[in-house]
Amino acid sequence: MMRHLLLLGTTALLLSGCGNSSQKAVMEKLPQEQIAVFVSTDKHLDNTYNWARKMALSYAHDGTDPVGYWYEAALPQREAFCMRDVSHQSVGAQILGLSAHNKNMFRKFAENISESKDWCTYWEINRYDKPAPADYTNDKEFWYNLNANFDVIQACWKMYEWTGDKDYLTDSCFVNFYDKSLNEYISRWKLQPENVMSRPRYMNQPENFDLNNNFHTCRGLASYVENFRGLTMGVDLIATLYAGFNASSQMASLLGNKEKAEKDKQMALAYRDILEKEWWCEDSAYYQTFWTEDRTFHRGEGVPFILWFGATDNTNRIQASVKDILSKEWNVENMSAFPALLYRLGYLKEAYTYLTELPQMNRSEYPEVSYGVIEGTVCGVMGVLPSASENIISTCSRLTSDTLNAEIRNLPVLDGYVSVKHTGCIATEIENNTSQELVWRVAFMGQYPQVKIDGKRYQTDSCQDVYGNRYSMVEVKLPSGKKMYAQVSDEK
Repeated sequence: MMRHLLLLGTTALLLSGCGNSSQKAVMEKLPQEQIAVFVSTDKHLDNTYNWARKMALSYAHDGTDPVGYWYEAALPQREAFCMRDVSHQSVGAQILGLSAHNKNMFRKFAENISESKDWCTYWEINRYDKPAPADYTNDKEFWYNLNANFDVIQACWKMYEWTGDKDYLTDSCFVNFYDKSLNEYISRWKLQPENVMSRPRYMNQPENFDLNNNFHTCRGLASYVENFRGLTMGVDLIATLYAGFNASSQMASLLGNKEKAEKDKQMALAYRDILEKEWWCEDSAYYQTFWTEDRTFHRGEGVPFILWFGATDNTNRIQASVKDILSKEWNVENMSAFPALLYRLGYLKEAYTYLTELPQMNRSEYPEVSYGVIEGTVCGVMGVLPSASENIISTCSRLTSDTLNAEIRNLPVLDGYVSVKHTGCIATEIENNTSQELVWRVAFMGQYPQVKIDGKRYQTDSCQDVYGNRYSMVEVKLPSGKKMYAQVSDEK
């Protein structure tokens, strides 16, 4: 049967709980040098990953600062971490074994949501456990991008999938953050579906509002794009609203709250409906990106976020959006997401090019770049994706040749580690060093009637990515402590 490819190598981000973790470490933690070790006979790939690993770990701090465990996720000179960058970098950090850093940093964001800031939190926090002075003076004067709360929420759900830590779902501090963000925050900033296209440019202003004060005019930016005059809504905020409510719906469903799951699902679909009906330009075959106070659309940055957050499921429009993205020049902040994104969608040649060229690009020292390369390699090239909610570990090789090999050893997943080795795109070996039995969803590029796993033949299901690549897929049980080997078979 045909199934649309949804789970192979999708991106993931990490969030954490605010109290003591409900997930107890049952597997021995390995030393840093043994975690997420990547080797490949593709030397460009091997060198790229090892550059990124060294660079990313150089930004990680050991917990001796007042803020606790953290890594740099902002301009390096800031000695700080901001909500957008952490939300993107956290899957790379999880891969590198920095789960304590992720949990602490997201906790800081969740703890500081407050009505005095109109249900914002601190956009950027520094190593001294203070809001970064470059972005904050007081609760009425600070910089804030409205996407951030929803970005954090969807990050939480995705990293529950990586870790299985129920604190991400039930910790009171984070539940409060989700509830305030999806209710009071929505109302305070007029982000309801019926208001997003008519909301004013400036809201919740201080009495001494000053158009020349960035901490007044940028307190509640309706986009991650910060330099477009007159903007009242960015397409990236529409996409992030979709992602936040969709993630909340999935959390509620897993917790058995069917009423909330359905309510949040319908909210997410309402934002998707706005995206498709209002922002898509049929004549030009692209999404508009900015809506301004004079009630006109404009074009600029923003389209990658539509795809990153899965805000559209229209294959033709996704393809057109990839074409749109590939036709433009981008800064490294955007490009750091392209390897994982393009691999997920099936644009393998383009993904590989971005992945291996990022280390040589201008401003490649920006922290987001190295963490994005880590994610692009593991989730993209290796096609590894854990799902705690389904108890599944997915793999799919996207190596460029069957003569190449690649291996990721001791990848942190759930309460332990998995190791995955690909021989070209025709064979995969996996080892489960977690405490529990998993379901291995093993996929191979191409159409094969069978996959042979440890000598036993299994009939395959077929799926397809956005680009049109076909995959053959099988699911088998993978016991704790077990190593298994799968290879394609042309026999019927």
